[in-house]
Amino acid sequence: MSLRVRFNLLITTLLLMLMVAVGYVVIKGMRISTEESVEAATRVTVQLLDTVIINSRQNPEWGYTHDVMHTFLQSLGHVRSSEIFLYNAQGELIYQSPPSTYRANETPPRWFVRMVEPEPEVVSRRIRFGMLVVASDAAGAIRESWASFQHLLWIEAGFFVVLNALIYWMLGRWLRPADDILRAISEVERGNLDVRLPKFNVPEFSRIAQNFNLMGESLRERTEENRRLALIVQQSADAIMIHDPDGNISFWNPAAQRLFGYAPEDIIGKSAALLMPPGHEGEQERSSAASMSANGLVEHYDTQRVARDGKLLDVSLSIAPLMDPKSGELIGEICSMRDITERKLAEETARKLEENRQLTHLIQRHIEDERRSLARELHDELGQYVTAIKTFAVAIANKAKQEMPSIESSAQTIVSAANHIYDGMHNIIRHLRPGSLDNLGLSEALRDAVAGWQAQNSNVTFNLELQGKLDLLGESLNINLYRIVQESVTNALRHAQADRIDIRLSRDENGNLTLLIKDNGIGMNMCNVDQNRHFGLLGMRERVQALYGNFAIDSQPGQGTAITVTIPERPMP
Repeated sequence: MSLRVRFNLLITTLLLMLMVAVGYVVIKGMRISTEESVEAATRVTVQLLDTVIINSRQNPEWGYTHDVMHTFLQSLGHVRSSEIFLYNAQGELIYQSPPSTYRANETPPRWFVRMVEPEPEVVSRRIRFGMLVVASDAAGAIRESWASFQHLLWIEAGFFVVLNALIYWMLGRWLRPADDILRAISEVERGNLDVRLPKFNVPEFSRIAQNFNLMGESLRERTEENRRLALIVQQSADAIMIHDPDGNISFWNPAAQRLFGYAPEDIIGKSAALLMPPGHEGEQERSSAASMSANGLVEHYDTQRVARDGKLLDVSLSIAPLMDPKSGELIGEICSMRDITERKLAEETARKLEENRQLTHLIQRHIEDERRSLARELHDELGQYVTAIKTFAVAIANKAKQEMPSIESSAQTIVSAANHIYDGMHNIIRHLRPGSLDNLGLSEALRDAVAGWQAQNSNVTFNLELQGKLDLLGESLNINLYRIVQESVTNALRHAQADRIDIRLSRDENGNLTLLIKDNGIGMNMCNVDQNRHFGLLGMRERVQALYGNFAIDSQPGQGTAITVTIPERPMP
């Protein structure tokens, strides 16, 4: 049953109750009016008849009283609201007043007669040779009241019909917004959260529309937020699962399926211990105990889990308690796992790389020590022998100059050969270990090296620029930077066909070193160069990495080559 019909039935019921109440009041008034009318008519009739009786007694010539009364009553006829009976001395009815003809065609219902009819009143007078009885008769008054009441009923019925029709029409007009509200609710039920209600003229419906719109906006925002959260969970790269208080899995996202190989229907409802590898049985209890504490959070705990195919996975585990927002009770825990196998591999690779760097640095240091020792041996041992040979040859040449010219010529040849050997030995010693590097520092060693290169390559312009404090860098930095410059310049002279080589070494206020070796040679296509197979580039890169620095090479065909080395301020191991 619609709200409109319900309201209309309620109003109809109230109208009927009002009409019944009005009818009761009207009938009660009619009863009182009828009672007063009948009582007054009876009193007048009795007074009239008493007058006739008295006059008959005072005038005996008129005859016997009952005869006089009989004659009078016959001439009188019907008296309103009264019935007159005349009896003779033997009690026989000799006269009865005729019935009322007023509204004789009206027949009031018995319920109306019972409600309106007053208590009957009977007045009797004993006369000579007879009895006069006057009884109240409300039939005429009741028929008159019923006629009036019928008019009232018709008026009420017309009013009832018109008012009901008017109320039904007005209710339909007033309740028309309810249809819009119901349609909007149906749209929301079907999932359309963008539906909104207009402003209605009825204040109550207007407030309902306003609250509905606010509710729809809030519901849309919450739904959108939940959708985003669901998308995050569904599309997250981390395996996300929810455990109930018993440790059973109640949620399993696609990333967890990809990581462990279990479909949701295969794992939901089962214990999380299914993912535990042997030897980790107590870990679940420890992590659950931590998450169940007051602020129980387990964050980025590195552990292991086993996949469906038995593969052991390195994972980073995070656990947070899942609380009921209404009651605040603990209803489970949210667990996320991230595959860190690659990270572990990267950490292992980094560790091995660091070990290789340390080993490379150690090897290079030993090589430099061996070079320095070899240079010292060459200088101390071979140098003395060459000097002795030269001295002996000069002495022989001086003694044989006059007497044996051929021997003097051979001795001069030996002196010349000794000089060549001595110069070659010094060049070898300089390549093995530049003496200026140990005696004068890196700056002077680079200046000395550049001067040597310039003397040997007069067609090439060398430009050396040194900035900052470069004198107290330490033996390791000095020799490695020198070797990088030496290797870069050697490569440029051999392969680049350059006529200009710039060398710039600087140290800033924070102690960071920057080395730039740039030439204007033919350059090279770096995409076609395998730097791991060019031992010169590979050696420079390893030296820089051993110093925890960065090595970069920039070259284009026809645009020369630039090698940049940056070394941070960091104590060497």
